[in-house]
Amino acid sequence: MAAKRMDLNKRTFLVLSGSSNPLGQTLALQLCSRLAPGSVALILDDDQEKLAALELLKPDTVQLKTGKLDEHHSNGVELMEQALKQAEDTVFERSIIVHNEGLAATEVLMEPQLSQDWTAYVQQQLYAPVALNQHWLQSKQLTDVEKLAINVTSSLLVRPLIHSGLLCSCKRARDMYFRAMASEESRHNVHVLSYAPGLLDSHQTQYDVNGNVITPESLVASPQLLQMPRVQPLQATLKLINILEEISFVSGHDVDYYDTYVL
Repeated sequence: MAAKRMDLNKRTFLVLSGSSNPLGQTLALQLCSRLAPGSVALILDDDQEKLAALELLKPDTVQLKTGKLDEHHSNGVELMEQALKQAEDTVFERSIIVHNEGLAATEVLMEPQLSQDWTAYVQQQLYAPVALNQHWLQSKQLTDVEKLAINVTSSLLVRPLIHSGLLCSCKRARDMYFRAMASEESRHNVHVLSYAPGLLDSHQTQYDVNGNVITPESLVASPQLLQMPRVQPLQATLKLINILEEISFVSGHDVDYYDTYVL
């Protein structure tokens, strides 16, 4: 597949799933600021407070809508359909979906957990994003519209994180899904990018929900990764935009923030 660049200044239907983790708010604001007038942005999350904060920062030229996901994130398809129906008179030049679901890797230790907790986690991290993505691909209103899917991932799809085997497994499964989608949908003008934003500055020593003191040094099994500079959400977001608009990317490939320091 050939390398591709994208001018984001197009009339776009944007879906961002996941705005409550450290990267989500910045992703929403920076992407919306670059879309052409007449664009529609749908922000999905299960945290109503974070969604309300975004509503206060609505960009002037983009119609911003928010949708609260239920406990299992099973209503994302319904929320997307509602947003598309309300914009049925708009002719979009492109559609972008950004999968940014999940919390920071050091926020919750997933093991040990009850079996129902594991099932619920996989539903949120894997099944729901795939279902939402498939509906986006097959939407009649977006037929013949150029599409870009961005999977926000991390090096955990290839590097183990102690106490987070389930998180690493879901990252790996999502990566393969998006790689396969890139191959299958390339003839339909669909492009795919999996982007790892680096070790964020928010990964600090803290107590998790189980009362454990956790540090990146005790969890990350890669000394080389720990030597990398910490990344602010704005840096990671600007790097993603730079990759899309200037550096270029190959559909289906993984790109890490640390691949290059050019901003």
